[in-house]
Amino acid sequence: MKVVLYLVTGTMLILVAAYYGTFYVMPSVSVINNSGVGIESATIKLPSSHLDFGPISQGQTNTIHYSLQQADGIYDYNFDFADGQSIQGKCGYVTQGEINKRVSLIIGKQKVTCD
Repeated sequence: MKVVLYLVTGTMLILVAAYYGTFYVMPSVSVINNSGVGIESATIKLPSSHLDFGPISQGQTNTIHYSLQQADGIYDYNFDFADGQSIQGKCGYVTQGEINKRVSLIIGKQKVTCD
């Protein structure tokens, strides 16, 4: 009975470690809203995918992990604000297989900073 318990516990620990390990390996994009206005729609197009962050309140951050299997290209962003304004642009560079890459887009008043 103890052997079965050890096997089940060990298997569960391995599965949990593998699950959280994928988040460490996969690249991610974070959008930080410091604009003073809520964001109604935040989207970023990658060469091989499309990230939709949805609405982001003032002072909040939203992060999405994406696949390592990306074609090379640029982060193409579009942010629509609650006051009717919007910002579009491009920044950074995506390369296939970038393990643990972290990109932050900091939204200010009429300005986006890529870090």
